[in-house]
Amino acid sequence: MYSDKITGANIKNARLYRNYSQDYLAGKLNISQNAYSKLELGYIRVKLESLLVIAEVLDVPLSNLIDPPVIHPDVATISKIDIVPKILEIICNSTGMGFAAVARVTEDKWIACSVCDKIGFGLVAGSELNLVTTICNQIRQSSKAVIIDDVSQDKFYAQHPTPALYGFQSYISVPIMRQDGSFFGTLCAIDPKPAKVNNPETIELFNSFAELISFHLDTIEKEASKLRIA
Repeated sequence: MYSDKITGANIKNARLYRNYSQDYLAGKLNISQNAYSKLELGYIRVKLESLLVIAEVLDVPLSNLIDPPVIHPDVATISKIDIVPKILEIICNSTGMGFAAVARVTEDKWIACSVCDKIGFGLVAGSELNLVTTICNQIRQSSKAVIIDDVSQDKFYAQHPTPALYGFQSYISVPIMRQDGSFFGTLCAIDPKPAKVNNPETIELFNSFAELISFHLDTIEKEASKLRIA
């Protein structure tokens, strides 16, 4: 028997990857957007016939919608850093934002390694987003933070497709740089409401946490190297 929560999260991940709206999928299933939203949140059981329709529309195997996500190596590595969940909790509490994550960002993938989700955004550790739809891809290319208090008032991001796609009004994301200078990913947070995050205190908090995560990543790598040599 498949898990409603896992299935809902898998459906949402696949939908976002295709850049489809909830309204679009709801229309394909002949249900309301509200009912479809509950489906993605795992509040209702998805019938097999509906799963088959969703799999066809999203062009994914049925197993991708019902099986637990395969644990990515970087997700497993971040899970070894015990302080990460506390970091994400502190970020949400200190900023008032409802979703925070550590993301692995490569040239072709965006993978959630750890999340704190208080707003039902729907991503879990191992979830993937379409890289080109994320602002984190821009951060990967520039190694510079992006901070937005209020999307609607921002000269550049007010017309940017990403906030509309993911439904956020406030956003902050800083790069996680490895000790050798390479880019690992981002420490980020979003919320559907504006938030005052573009200030020295919040930026310093994020940068300090990003450096702490980087330190632990290097420590884990060094320990693994010692084991391989032994």
